[in-house]
Amino acid sequence: MAGDWLRKLTDLAVAPNSARAFLLAVACVAAATVIRYLLGFINPDLVPFAVYFPAVLVVALLAGVSAAIVATLLSMVAGTMLFGAPGPITQLDVLNGILFGASCLFIIAVAEAYRSLVARYRTQEKHKNLMLRELEHRGKNTFSVVESIVLQTLAHEPQIAKVITGRIRSVSSTNDIISHADGLQPDLRTLIRAKFEPFGNFRANLSGPVIRLPADAARNLSLVFHELVTNAIKHGALSLPEGRIEISWHTNDDGLTIEWIERGGPHTSPPLQRGFGTRLVVGCMKSLGGKVDAEFAPEGLECRLQLPHSRTADDQRAASGQNSAISGTPASTT
Repeated sequence: MAGDWLRKLTDLAVAPNSARAFLLAVACVAAATVIRYLLGFINPDLVPFAVYFPAVLVVALLAGVSAAIVATLLSMVAGTMLFGAPGPITQLDVLNGILFGASCLFIIAVAEAYRSLVARYRTQEKHKNLMLRELEHRGKNTFSVVESIVLQTLAHEPQIAKVITGRIRSVSSTNDIISHADGLQPDLRTLIRAKFEPFGNFRANLSGPVIRLPADAARNLSLVFHELVTNAIKHGALSLPEGRIEISWHTNDDGLTIEWIERGGPHTSPPLQRGFGTRLVVGCMKSLGGKVDAEFAPEGLECRLQLPHSRTADDQRAASGQNSAISGTPASTT
């Protein structure tokens, strides 16, 4: 919390050694002087320089070393002349001034180190974002080349080519979602909705907590949801206008459970043999240490995906230093 507050404060920074920087120093010292004057009515014995420390800190963070030194000197003059002991300046006054000045120099040094650290961090963030955009651009080009190769190779099998390119685009779109997500960990709800977007109207009810997924889990689940959506459009609930899909998820000690329930579509029955799409779904879940249970009820497909914490915890710790790959916040339903 304190770090966030300091970063927000440094966002208000002015150029060091500028007129605005020195005006800020004068304004902060003036404000501190007014506060010290008002506090004198509550406690006349308050030390002269107590309220000037925050003023020097603010100036050091926002305006740099030169303005902070000016603020320190002005504070020493104001504190001594206005709130020091009456009569000639004593050795104690001199000692208090020296200690105040030394303390302010330490504050200025720490604030300047923090300013330099924030500046380096922001420079690195800009560089990282540029690199991510470059990688994203190259990744899109690579997927486009692969898609073109598939279309040309399977020109005599357009349906098969369409299925394969759909899967390629699913992975490509997921990479876009990952690159724009906080900490490169996309939200499960966003991931699911993205799989419906290429097919028009969204006919699914989503309910569950906010779940952040590591990149590996997001890519595998993306392919799983792509296969489920495609199957629902071809053979399941979304093949009829009144069809709907209920998608819910929750976490417990065992990990993440996602339930996919189709209603309002044609009657279903178990397939005679396992197709490539089914094998792909099972393979993706196994690669994450999870499993999939599907039931072809007459009312529609009911599918349960289970993804354990244990399998992805190491990936998450390597990526972000956290203890679990699947992080969630309290549930919300839309």
